[in-house]
Amino acid sequence: MGQEQELERVKKVILRRLGWFLWPFIALTALAAIISYVLPNSYKSTATILILNQQIPSALVPSTVTTYAEERIQAITQEVTSRSRVLKLVEKYNLLPEKAKKLTTEELVDAIRKRISLRTINAEANKESGGSPVQLTIAFTLSYEDEDPKKAQAVTNEVVSFYLEKNLESREKVARGTTEFLTEQLRQEKNRMDELQTSRAAFQKEHMEELPEYLALNMQKLERSYQRMSDVELQIRSAEEQRSVLKANQAMLDPYTGGAASKVLTPSERLQQVQLDRAHALSRYSGSHPSVKADEQEIALLESEGKTGRGYDLMTEKLKAAESKLTNLKSTYTEKHPEVLSTEREIKRIKDRLAEMENEKETGSKTTKLSSAPTNTAYITLQSELDKLAVTIASLQTEKKQLEKDTKNLLGKLQAMPQIAKQFTEMDLEYQAAKSNYGSIEQKLLAAKVSQGMEEEKKGESFQVVEPAFLPEKPDKPNRLAIMLVGTVLALGLSVGAAALREFSDKRIHDLEALQKISRFPVISIIPSIITAADIVAMRKRRMAAGIAGVGCVIILVLAVHLFYMDLNIMYAKLGRLVQNKIP
Repeated sequence: MGQEQELERVKKVILRRLGWFLWPFIALTALAAIISYVLPNSYKSTATILILNQQIPSALVPSTVTTYAEERIQAITQEVTSRSRVLKLVEKYNLLPEKAKKLTTEELVDAIRKRISLRTINAEANKESGGSPVQLTIAFTLSYEDEDPKKAQAVTNEVVSFYLEKNLESREKVARGTTEFLTEQLRQEKNRMDELQTSRAAFQKEHMEELPEYLALNMQKLERSYQRMSDVELQIRSAEEQRSVLKANQAMLDPYTGGAASKVLTPSERLQQVQLDRAHALSRYSGSHPSVKADEQEIALLESEGKTGRGYDLMTEKLKAAESKLTNLKSTYTEKHPEVLSTEREIKRIKDRLAEMENEKETGSKTTKLSSAPTNTAYITLQSELDKLAVTIASLQTEKKQLEKDTKNLLGKLQAMPQIAKQFTEMDLEYQAAKSNYGSIEQKLLAAKVSQGMEEEKKGESFQVVEPAFLPEKPDKPNRLAIMLVGTVLALGLSVGAAALREFSDKRIHDLEALQKISRFPVISIIPSIITAADIVAMRKRRMAAGIAGVGCVIILVLAVHLFYMDLNIMYAKLGRLVQNKIP
């Protein structure tokens, strides 16, 4: 009984608010129908592009292009949707001719960008090393929407061609750039290696005998030098001792005494005697022996005196040598030492001889010259031996100085050898590292050239159109059925809401139950509604005012569309074309 009353009450409310149910529902449904009918058709053309893997196994020819296909696709997309590229498409295909006059350039570019769509097709694949599968892009689709199906197809093909060209261009550019980079790196490494090799060779040449491989040779040289120096010192001591004995013997002789047995040899006889002594010495020693060299020097001196008569100059040189010798002896021995006394007598004799030679120059006499020379044969012989010993000692001392110099040089080389070895090792390691790096770069360059050839011959990863852009026969947008369904649902909901709102906001009493509930008194009788002529006139006026207001709203809406959106003549022409397209 209660449910029946409730249903009856709802029925009365619906009948009472029927206008609030019908008019919003009809208006919104009609608006949805008009919108779905007026919206222009949008055609969508789509092309599918497959990503082909490298045709040559990567184990044989590794590619220098390390970017993923999805990265290249996104990079090309940025180029496709760039301002300059979009404006070229607009100019070439006359896209959005009606909107192009009203929109700014940026708005037009954004509108075209929104019509270009890209969708990647992924698939799961396992890595070669195992592990969880990863998502790999194996293909992608490109689409473009336009009111003209032919334009949609043409623009899609244009964009697809651009993707294909840019992919090949980018891969070839990367491969070519890699080859050029490695070529330049190889050239720089070659120059560096040549510089290191040149500096290493120069260092090796400059420190030839200071390198570690010459250690044994230098030690042998040093040992021979020490041995030879010891022998020379022994010879010098022996000669010094011999000279001291001869000096002592000569000091006990008078140079100007002696009988027939003490005959003074003439220069020619003395030359013959020395030549015999030289021959005797050569039979015992080699040509480089100090005794042989002393005889040769005396022979040269006697021959010079016999040929040129340079006795005065030679005596002067002997005087200087004797004075220098006396100075050295006095620094070592006392003034009464036999060698000091002998040297002083020798200096006195030379000075006397020089004085006689000066007198001979003035008088032209040769007698004084002969009489002032020593006449004691034993004295002259000892003097000759002393002269030989002096030459021998001088030669040995010169050789000793040279040996000391060579020994010092060898010791310096041996001391510097560890530091030189360290520097040479560092230079050699740097050169070997540069050589190894050069070989590594050379191998990479060869691989890069092979990869570049592969890309130029289109054997690398590429894009292939498996489904070209088609000419759409059905519009992709708008979905009129969905618009109508949504509009109908919204209209139904809005009409119910409007009726409910009107019902709850109405404070009037419409039935007995409501009156009894409010007054809490029973209803005795019902007085019917009395409608007078004035009420009828008022109702007619209200209806007329509502009609006039509705017509005015329609007129205002039409004027607003004409003034602010589109000219009515143009709208009429478009509506006519839409009707012709949809109703063949």
